[in-house]
Amino acid sequence: MKSLALLFLGALPLAAQPLLTFNNRPLGSVESPLVINAYLPDPGIDEAVFARHHKGLVAPSYSPKEGRDTKGTEKPGAGLPAAIAVSMGPQLAYVFDPVECRPMYAWQGGFLDFTPYWGDEKRGSRVSKDYVPRLVGTLFYKAEGEHPLSIGGKPVREPEYIGYSLEKGVPRFEFKAGGHVVKAVIRPAKDSFSYEAEWTCDPPAKLVWKEGSFTAEGEGKMLLAFTGKSLGDFHGYEVKVDLSKANVEAGATLFNAYGCSGCHSTDGSKGYGPSLAGLADSTKELEGSAEKVKADAAYLFESIKNPNAKVAKGYPPNYMPPYQLKDVEINSLVLFIQSIAKPE
Repeated sequence: MKSLALLFLGALPLAAQPLLTFNNRPLGSVESPLVINAYLPDPGIDEAVFARHHKGLVAPSYSPKEGRDTKGTEKPGAGLPAAIAVSMGPQLAYVFDPVECRPMYAWQGGFLDFTPYWGDEKRGSRVSKDYVPRLVGTLFYKAEGEHPLSIGGKPVREPEYIGYSLEKGVPRFEFKAGGHVVKAVIRPAKDSFSYEAEWTCDPPAKLVWKEGSFTAEGEGKMLLAFTGKSLGDFHGYEVKVDLSKANVEAGATLFNAYGCSGCHSTDGSKGYGPSLAGLADSTKELEGSAEKVKADAAYLFESIKNPNAKVAKGYPPNYMPPYQLKDVEINSLVLFIQSIAKPE
């Protein structure tokens, strides 16, 4: 388990899709999910989950400058090798593990920050000895214990991964277990911190899912609707901006570095979150309330620091995780938002 795997593959051959490295915080959508097979973060998953993974071993230190091994050793990276991450927009992201053939974890409010893996535009290179992207969003599901699926009364213990296919862009994972071909499709659910999964097997048999206190079952086909709770907020790779005083330029840098444009447009177009064009000092309606508020500096500051404090009408809560930013950084973002005029 957790041995180093330097792999990036999209859902389609590279020649058939645009490169993603211009944006270190890519985001898919329900209509067009983003599928990435890579070395992925481990948010503290129970060791019992990794029944079929091998332990990564230390390796000799290597000097690129000298072109040879040097004294000392390097520990394996703390992540999941060759796992598959799927982004379906801010509502749902999840990781499917092809070794254990099960979802490993799920979160919402963002996806992954590939800055340490892909590098950034200013530095022009990845982070030395750091290949693991960072989670962005609020984690609400983590796998527990041995494989929770049983087929015809027999627990899945030696699954054999087949692969995945795309059906209208949505991945359908397939594996063999106990003489059956099992298929799984995972989609966003309506409520926050939830997802829906459809499991089928051929030839048909009774399917039962038991994980912690959660259970589901079906004959040949099982619909699993899971709702969890916040297990922690993740904010991506730390962006370092030297600030002695809040300013618009720093706000623009932070806006781009944190991938805010994935949800908030600056030209008035509709996105997962309210457009920032002309937002400053406008009057906003709030979700679940007759109250209207002015989007002044205090409102903008609060909305960045605590996004669920006052949710704009028409948008769900929990899409935007609270970022761990200094006040001077938040004030810089506020100044940047205030500088964005309403489109003509």
